Amino acid sequence: MAPPQGPNRHAKGEGTTYRVPKDPKLPLKYWVAAIELPSPDGAPRNRVTRKRKTEGLAKEQLTKLKREKLKHGTISTSTMTVAEWLAEWQEEWMDVRPKTAAGYRSSIKAHIIPSIGKKRLDQLTHNDVRKLHRDIIAKGRVSSTALYAHNVLSSVLKDAARAGKVTEVATDLAKKPRVTASSLSVMSVEDAIAVLRATQYDRLGARWWAALFTGARQGEVIGLEIDRVLPNALDLSWQLQRLSWLHGCDGDCGRKRGTDCPARTLKAPADWEHRHVTGGLWLARPKSDAGKRMLPLVEPLRTIIMQRLVASSGEPNPHGLVWTAEPKRDRHSRELPLDGAPLDPGPDSKAWDALLKRVGVADVRLHDARHVTASLLNRAGVNQAARMAILGHSSPAMTQHYTDVDMQQLSAGMTSMSAFLSLDA
Repeated sequence: MAPPQGPNRHAKGEGTTYRVPKDPKLPLKYWVAAIELPSPDGAPRNRVTRKRKTEGLAKEQLTKLKREKLKHGTISTSTMTVAEWLAEWQEEWMDVRPKTAAGYRSSIKAHIIPSIGKKRLDQLTHNDVRKLHRDIIAKGRVSSTALYAHNVLSSVLKDAARAGKVTEVATDLAKKPRVTASSLSVMSVEDAIAVLRATQYDRLGARWWAALFTGARQGEVIGLEIDRVLPNALDLSWQLQRLSWLHGCDGDCGRKRGTDCPARTLKAPADWEHRHVTGGLWLARPKSDAGKRMLPLVEPLRTIIMQRLVASSGEPNPHGLVWTAEPKRDRHSRELPLDGAPLDPGPDSKAWDALLKRVGVADVRLHDARHVTASLLNRAGVNQAARMAILGHSSPAMTQHYTDVDMQQLSAGMTSMSAFLSLDA
């Protein structure tokens, strides 16, 4: 027969609460909630303790610990903070493309660490996640920024659960921020025609023609290589991107920026297809199969691009790109010879802004300008499946439709759009 238990004894594994110090004659410091965890055979007992100010709070904490143990079979014993786990996660767990990784690092540094970085990882709750949302909005940022940070934190916490650092993913218990609808600036057909007419004879005019005729993304256009311009098609299977170098040393090179580190490196998933061009510029494969597409080359775009290829044959072009940078200037503002450098995404966007100002049309972001292609295709009577294939959009609902869209249909659609524009090269 088991010996009778005293009034303060608990069955093994049920946990207990006690005051510190135990002598009731001495001033109270705090109460403790304690529970024993299962341990491997032969291993020392593993005991989890939590300090609370009052007996009632300690009993409430014990109930939570018992509930967590019952649900998960264990209780996290880590004392790691959110900021400490974020540092480890970025170094050991983050496995995304470099451009995505740069966005993650920016959100972590600007929003997540300042808001909840000091919190213990295993004690993070849905209320802390909601605080993160509020802190971002309080800084004047839009709700989509809060949603992005929420999604980044969700990835971080799910990996923490896989690593046994937490037993619950706090972001799963918090509602995602609602993103308010934003007004999209869309270039009008009339403004698009004005831009095409104004750039027809510019050295890089074909770059803007290709963008507005095909709806291709910036990286797809400026990364187009001469050997991917076919007689009747453009192969838009690579994108030019500027990516950030990371330190490849152990932090002892003395350089602040990763790009200046002698052992600089670019972390990327093993299945990411990429080619180094120069400096921080890389050619990368699109993420989805919908992004790997061939587009028909129809008039007048064909003539405009062929004229560009003829002109480029007399220019330096070490990287084999259709478009290269305009001449640079020295410190005395004197124009230097062409050097065949790629079009950098940043200066390319500024060139677009300057072009719109020169032509005298409404200001539209370069990325948003591709929506005018959708409008042109729609007004020219091109069907939805062909429009989505041309623009590189994808959705599960359209998967079946893509199988029925061949190059002949795409060519007919783009020819219809050209006829609608009534432009001659």
